[in-house]
Amino acid sequence: MKFIKSYIRAIKYVSSLATFKEENIPSLKFNDESYSGLNGEDTIVRIFYSKNKSDQSIIIFPGASPYAEEHPGMLMLGNSLRNAGYNVYLPRVPALKKLKLEKENIDWFAHCYQELVQHKIGQKNNIMIVGLSYGGASLLRATLDQRMQSPKPKSILSYGTYFSINTALDFFITGAIQHKGRTYNITPHEWGPIVMFYNFIHTIDIPYDNIKIQKILKYRIQDKHEEVQIKMDELEHGNEKQLIQNILDGKLTEEMEKMVKKMVHQNIELLEYLSPEKWIDKIDNKVFIMHGANDSMVPFTESAYLHDHLQDSTLLISFLYEHREISTDRGILFKIKEFLKLINFNAKYIRYNL
Repeated sequence: MKFIKSYIRAIKYVSSLATFKEENIPSLKFNDESYSGLNGEDTIVRIFYSKNKSDQSIIIFPGASPYAEEHPGMLMLGNSLRNAGYNVYLPRVPALKKLKLEKENIDWFAHCYQELVQHKIGQKNNIMIVGLSYGGASLLRATLDQRMQSPKPKSILSYGTYFSINTALDFFITGAIQHKGRTYNITPHEWGPIVMFYNFIHTIDIPYDNIKIQKILKYRIQDKHEEVQIKMDELEHGNEKQLIQNILDGKLTEEMEKMVKKMVHQNIELLEYLSPEKWIDKIDNKVFIMHGANDSMVPFTESAYLHDHLQDSTLLISFLYEHREISTDRGILFKIKEFLKLINFNAKYIRYNL
């Protein structure tokens, strides 16, 4: 019975993902409620309630994105999982909305889980948790916190996250991926340099105005494109202006590569704290891992490394997905094969959690 039920739900879920259209977002039904934040502040949690509120619950923890719970990818997942029969919670984590990479994010994840379990979720021993992108690694780290042990989530699903700061940066710098004797070349997404320099440029000495650069990057993160252009126009043509333009374009130069290495060295304690490579052996939860083979933000090899080092994990590398969306430039037979892989993976995930 579980076997059949898992495939019915998996087909509903994958079909909902495949037919999701961003132009339909304004018509989606959800509830914007709040939970008590780390310092007692009201913090939004967007909830997609299923028809039966006693159904299983899934908490989707965000990556670093200024769109937070309004991100189309988050809404796509929330709506699709609700259609498959789950209550879905999309909590905001304030620092991640500001794209701040810091230890406090781990504290927020554990605290948020505890708050939702105590005050929002009915079936407290029947909870699944999902971490997206940067949030996947943060969620794995947060599960080591006592606040996430009682009750312990039934499983963790990680999507598009990283394993090691070292291997992730190798890709960030070169765009090359080494996997099973093969080399893959993918142009890194421009968002990577923007987030890196925004968070850490103030920690190193450079012959430019660190604070000015950080402010321009903040405007870009907030999608204030006019402000970015105004500030860029105010700059004299020269090395500083070119550096900022290269960061915005994701064009990594030799000078920027040296800066990145300095930033890593200067912030190594924090980066290793956030890097699963350093503590993954302590994770004893069941972990399901998904990654898009053509992900230009985080290479799929990072999830392969996660899988290799976890005690109990199931891995899917999908050639349909990129960092968030389904690729549409493939042939029909290829798509059918990949959709079947996606359905099988999700059926295993659903069946494990029943």
